[in-house]
Amino acid sequence: MLEPEDILTLQEYLGYCLIPSTKAQAMLFLIGNGGEGKSRIGCVLRDIFSDAMLEAKFQRVATDRFFSYNLVDKLICLDDDMELSALKSTSDMKKLVTAEIPVDVEAKGKQSFQTMLHARFIAFGNGSPKALYDKSDGFARRLLILTTKPKPENRQDDPFLSEKFKSEIKQIFHWMFKGLQRLQQNQYRFTLSDKTRRNIREAISDNCNVFDFMDDSSR
Repeated sequence: MLEPEDILTLQEYLGYCLIPSTKAQAMLFLIGNGGEGKSRIGCVLRDIFSDAMLEAKFQRVATDRFFSYNLVDKLICLDDDMELSALKSTSDMKKLVTAEIPVDVEAKGKQSFQTMLHARFIAFGNGSPKALYDKSDGFARRLLILTTKPKPENRQDDPFLSEKFKSEIKQIFHWMFKGLQRLQQNQYRFTLSDKTRRNIREAISDNCNVFDFMDDSSR
């Protein structure tokens, strides 16, 4: 599903989700045309993290003031089918991705309170996330965007793949833990392929057409 260099990034990010930390200050997006097997990753994560994972639309961070309450005591917020609508506001998302101090959370009908949130965001979709009004690189530089390889035309899908993964859950956990160790050794800097770096640059360009204007002007 991924190029070998991008598998290292995925391994490090999933390992990063094992601990309550936001030191890496990044969110992961896995982008493809569909049918590659992205959702199987979500099934594996559910088996490993159980109630410490929340499945929800990550855009709710910007539209629902009560949403952050759902992230209390969660290690992952997973969006299995990301909407392509641009975020109207990125301030709350950036705050949660980089949270190193307690943030204010509020449940409906209850007094708000301060707490530490450590949920890391993972989203699967058909296109990169975009910000409607945030034209700085403050949002885009927090993105890890991995693009899948095209699904082989002659591939036969395995309907029992999730069960096979579940039988190897201990080995998968150890694989993730090795990714965490490598990430920590690299001072929480992810291994990035040229392809992923290009994806991030394109996301920044999509969010701020000033860069495209400057490129055109220099030709």
